[in-house]
Amino acid sequence: MGSALWAGISGLNASSKELDVIANNIANVNTVGFKAGKAYFGDVLSQSLSGGSSGNLQVGRGVMVTDIATQFGPGSFETTGNATDVSIDGDGFFMVDDTNGATYYTRAGAFHMDNEGYLVDTNGYRVQGYNLTGEASTTIDDIALANVQSEPKATTTFSFGINLNAEEAEEGTFNCSQTVYDSLGAAHTLNVEFTKGADPGCWDFEVFLDGTPSAATGSFTFDGDGNLPETQENIEITFDDELPNGATIGDAGKVTWDIVGPSAPPITGYASTSVIRSLSNDGYASGLLKSLSIDGEGKINGFFTNGRTSDIAQLVLADFENPWGLKKMGSNLFGETLTSGPAIKNVPGASGMGEVKSNCLEMSNVDIATEFINMITAQKAYQANARVITTQDQVLTELMNIKR
Repeated sequence: MGSALWAGISGLNASSKELDVIANNIANVNTVGFKAGKAYFGDVLSQSLSGGSSGNLQVGRGVMVTDIATQFGPGSFETTGNATDVSIDGDGFFMVDDTNGATYYTRAGAFHMDNEGYLVDTNGYRVQGYNLTGEASTTIDDIALANVQSEPKATTTFSFGINLNAEEAEEGTFNCSQTVYDSLGAAHTLNVEFTKGADPGCWDFEVFLDGTPSAATGSFTFDGDGNLPETQENIEITFDDELPNGATIGDAGKVTWDIVGPSAPPITGYASTSVIRSLSNDGYASGLLKSLSIDGEGKINGFFTNGRTSDIAQLVLADFENPWGLKKMGSNLFGETLTSGPAIKNVPGASGMGEVKSNCLEMSNVDIATEFINMITAQKAYQANARVITTQDQVLTELMNIKR
């Protein structure tokens, strides 16, 4: 007779635990990357009234919580204005290391740079991946963005897109200038001075670097249509092997004037005003990191003050054979366990890993409507179990009154 009391108490305990889970879900409805929990129940070992091995005449002894499972379904995505806010569209977890080197796993991709230049999460734990600057590493390590700089490149080719006026008077001049760079990234002025020759369509030229003439002199002769002849070739210009600052320019002091290459802008001799249409060269100065972007494969791309872009790091994700076996560590973190199995690591979009989305965060996957319905059923179950206890109490009271 007393088993009904214990069954009722077990029901109260189970319903109370379910309400705890529901309350925690609702409390974290706005927590970035939070995964809701769900309580599962099982009946307690039944008592056989017949005393035998038969499955008949068995009375249950109540209910117990068998599992509180994490629901790893995706949450909604919220757009942000921060390039280092990232979410995972699919399976996988970001990896972060604490100050002791312990690795944790999270779906909360609210990252930022700390005062040491490391990419960290809201707990200050360092995000893990590959560093691609300098000698690209194949070892997963803290992503470091400090002191990242775009190296300079010496100019080796240059070009002018110009028109030289066919009606210019003899000895008339036209100057074209552009900025070129040496091996240290220092800027120099390269100037080409054109002088109209006596013959029709003929222009002489001389090349200067920072006002100093080079050995490059020559002439262009345009045909009757104002075009250079098909026999025209690119011009190789030789400068001093070493500049005053100790740097070099070009390839061993040689710079190519790209005149007839597939990407070279046209040089024409039409009867119209001499004009510069375009300037280009392949050199550039050094540059400091100005901004970041992250693509779907998790590559962190830097935009530098010299106008260049390059990949500076690569996010790495982790996944598990049994993610339901992960242990919740608080602060949006999960820990690896024997039940979860070891972490399987790979870059986003590879081997079943989800892709990364920048400028957005994955929000909680808690469904408020579902939680409210679960709350109602848990409350009713609690009330019903309380009724069982009060009813059994009344039965026992009647039993005690028999001797009267």
